This record gives sequence, C-alpha cells and structure tokens, in this order.
Amino acid sequence: MLDECGVQLMDKVIRLGGHSAPRTMVPKAASGGGIVVPIHNWLKKNGVQFRNRSQVIDLLMQDGKVTGVLINCDYNWKDGTSKKEQRIGSRGGVVVATGGWGQDKDFIKTTMPVYSLLECTSQPGATAEMLKALLKSGCLPSMLDMYQLGPWASPDEKGAGPGSFFADYAFAEGMAVNPNGRRFMNELADRRTRADAELNVLSESTPDKINYPVVFCGEKTTEHAEGFQAAYRDKTVFRYETLADLAKAYDIPLKALQQQVNEYNKIVAGTQKDPFAKPLDVKQPLKAPFYAMRLTPKLHYCMDGIAVNPRSEVLSTTTLAPIPGLYAAGEVTGGVHGMDRLGGCPSVDCMVFGLEAGRNAAAYLKAQGN
Repeated sequence: MLDECGVQLMDKVIRLGGHSAPRTMVPKAASGGGIVVPIHNWLKKNGVQFRNRSQVIDLLMQDGKVTGVLINCDYNWKDGTSKKEQRIGSRGGVVVATGGWGQDKDFIKTTMPVYSLLECTSQPGATAEMLKALLKSGCLPSMLDMYQLGPWASPDEKGAGPGSFFADYAFAEGMAVNPNGRRFMNELADRRTRADAELNVLSESTPDKINYPVVFCGEKTTEHAEGFQAAYRDKTVFRYETLADLAKAYDIPLKALQQQVNEYNKIVAGTQKDPFAKPLDVKQPLKAPFYAMRLTPKLHYCMDGIAVNPRSEVLSTTTLAPIPGLYAAGEVTGGVHGMDRLGGCPSVDCMVFGLEAGRNAAAYLKAQGN
C-alpha cells in the first residue's frame, strides 16, 4: 500500500528503543508527513472527498445502529466558532479516526493530572471532543489513564521537531548523561523506561536550575542522522569542539564526564560490560567534535481510548458487543498497544486497523443491501 501511494522510505533499517532488532524504516522526509501527505494525495486522486474545518460533534444513531455524524461546518478551532451544523448520513457505517487528545489538558486532568502539566508533541487540534461524543453514545472506554511520553523530546524546540530524529541516532550511537556527567539509563530501552529515567533526573531540579539530561554523539553519527541539519540550524542541537566545551555549556563536571566517556568507549570496544545492557548495532566510539541536545519528556501518545475488537468494530459499554455500523482505528482506540508502545509501531493501529476498518465497513455496506 505504501509503495502504491508513493511513500518514499530510507534504505537504512534502524533499531528504535525497546526493539530486539533493527526493524524500522524512516521516511525520506524525516517526518510523519512523509507518509501521510503521499497517502492523502493518492486518496484525493482516487476520488476521496476531504472536508476541511469540519468538526464532528456527535454520532447519529437509530435503533442502536450508527447512521451518520453531526458536524460543525466552517469550524474555527482558534475561537470555537462555526457557521452552522450539518447532519451527514451514512449507509455503510462510520469509521472514527480522530486521533488523540494530548492537547486537551482539562480532559487529561480527570485521569492523569500530573501529565496535564507537560508539553505535548501533537498539533493544537488534538482534543477530546470526539472521545466525549463516543463515550456519550455508549462506546466502551479502555485504559483512560494511560499516556505515553516521548523521551527523545527537547525543551529547545516546540513539540517534536527535527531534534527528536537526531536523538534517535544519538541514543543509538552516543550516550545520555545527567548533570553529574553519568549515564542513567539504557539509551535504547522502551519509551516508558527512558521517559521515567529522565523524569527522575528532572525531579532533582532546584528553583535556580532545571536538571535537563543531555544526549550527545560524535560527528560520524551526524553524517547519516535524519533531522540533524534542521535541528542544528534551529539551535536545538549544538556542536562542541572538545569535551571540555560540552561540559562547560551544560555545567557538567568535566572530570566525571571524561571518565564516563572513557567507560563508554571501553563498552563499545568490548573490553567492559555495560551496566545498562544497551544493544550496540553500530560500535561507534565517542570522540570530538561532539553534537549535543538537552532532553525532556513530552506527552506524545494516548494509549487510552475506545475499545475495539480485531475487526476494528467499536464495542458497546452495555453489551460488550460491537455497535453496528461503528468502526475505529488509530490513536482514538485504546488498549491496542497495552501500557506502552514501541517507536515505529503506529503502523499497527493506524494502517493495519485502518485497513481492517475500511474492509469491514465496506462489508457492512454490502450487507445492508447497498
């Protein structure tokens, strides 16, 4: 499907955090848009109609079946205004793919208050209106207190910019240290483990200083790191000619940092065991010049949502059976990944369940005699 839609992926297969082997391919555009935009263009070319500025506010139901949606037309998300409401009927059911609600701090406060204080990587429209409508219509919720934090995010860029791509490569071929100059985690552990480790470092901050962790790598790594040039241009990533320069910039004790670099290089050389058991697919020793970025976890993904079965059918709260005519895929669904998910796995809930939802909605349409 990706090939048919014209999605271009890099040839290099990399290992993202938590994976047992390299199995992830990155779009040449170094962003999710490298996948979404070609698919969007392919769909428009094949007759699919997209309506911008349309806010879905409710489901239309009749005799327990979903028969369409109620929308606000010409909706302005900045001020919440709309010209009019419109009812759109569907003879073949409705597929909900409205994404997560990481920007809806008020809703997040109801189940995970501390996470409502974190910056989010999602666009401003990632709010919970549709989730509330689904819950009101009797859809079964799943894990509404589970969220994922992105451990590769930086306080020096908004959301998840190119620095997050640089961090993935720096995690693999470099190391992350705390303000004392010591490693504090397996840089290729799963996202929850790394985010929790970073939060532990940040918890030792004082009113005078925020204890941001720092990830850095050697120049060799930047030669193939997607997103590096943009992150360097935007001053999210910085270059340091010597380790002393790096230590001074982040107020890290040079002696401790030098000792940690020496230990890490011994791990790379195979003469010392890694206490964090980080897998080394590329044995790249750390040497000057260095490129570094500050880290802070950001709210990235809603693990929670609406319960679906393997056919992408939405389940009812009262009967625990599928609600006729209602399907869902993507971040709006909950429990697909469990408590956490691995990088590169949105293809499961978005594409696998999306294709399943489409197939079964088409079958539902046919079964209605349409």
